[in-house]
Amino acid sequence: MTAELRTNRRGLLLAAAPMLADRFDAASVTAAAMAQAVGIAEEDFIAEFGGVEAYFVALQLQFFEERLTRVISKAGTMQPGFERIRSAWSSYLDYSVEHAAVHAWCRRARQRFPSMMEEARRRNHGALLMIQIEFSALHCANAMERARLAVGMVQETAKLETEMQARNAAMRALLWSTLEMFART
Repeated sequence: MTAELRTNRRGLLLAAAPMLADRFDAASVTAAAMAQAVGIAEEDFIAEFGGVEAYFVALQLQFFEERLTRVISKAGTMQPGFERIRSAWSSYLDYSVEHAAVHAWCRRARQRFPSMMEEARRRNHGALLMIQIEFSALHCANAMERARLAVGMVQETAKLETEMQARNAAMRALLWSTLEMFART
């Protein structure tokens, strides 16, 4: 098999995730079921990913990378301040809602495959450090503590919105007012 064909098949299998998420519970889905749903042989699925866990690892990584790219594209050139914080987190939340099925499916897969939690922890730690730098640049007291609270609030908002598969205006309004207070005091 050529490298191009392999890359295309891999991309197509990852692109099928929203459909697969609608059909299968991440806690019990098998390679055979996923392969059948996308119309390939189980052996081809295994050859591509090695198994269900590796598929979820690749899917989660793709989700995280694409979400980070969105955040950077929206807020990366802005000056430090509340508007940059709000723009970054809005992009983060919007991407999560737009891809709610995949986000929720990956969260469910982490229960089945605890090894996936390490990447989630690493990403959360990176977000924590970035927001702490933002608060430090604004000369906020207790920047790390503010960052911890901010990340926790954003994660809870993302979880709720992902479950609802829609934005929650009330939750976001409270989030923005709290983050604005954090950025100004």
